[in-house]
Amino acid sequence: MLKKFFCVAIVLATFYGAAVLLVVNRAAAQDIWIESYSSRVQCYVMTETFINRTQYRDNRAFSVDVKFVGATVAVHNYSFRENDGIIWFNVNGGADDVIFNDELAKRIWEFGLKYLGIDYEVRYD
Repeated sequence: MLKKFFCVAIVLATFYGAAVLLVVNRAAAQDIWIESYSSRVQCYVMTETFINRTQYRDNRAFSVDVKFVGATVAVHNYSFRENDGIIWFNVNGGADDVIFNDELAKRIWEFGLKYLGIDYEVRYD
């Protein structure tokens, strides 16, 4: 009787361990390639750092860390916000700039909207 109980406990523990490993692998952080900033620098969005700061449908906002990998590795925080249809961003808390002036910022903005599920269209009719 004790052997049967022990065998059943081992089988259940094995199934539980396998299930935990599957869940942990799915929840692992990812660095998603977003663009080649230059011929020697690759840019990756660090998905585990996304913070959705959206408060209203017409006021989408988020921040995320972006890793630049080249001869060295650097991480910069990009913050985005939309105000009356104009999308602003800043890097590491610096001065705000309009997103249309920076191709990398546009790609990060578009990826972030889809990743966070806030990629709906905002209209001002």
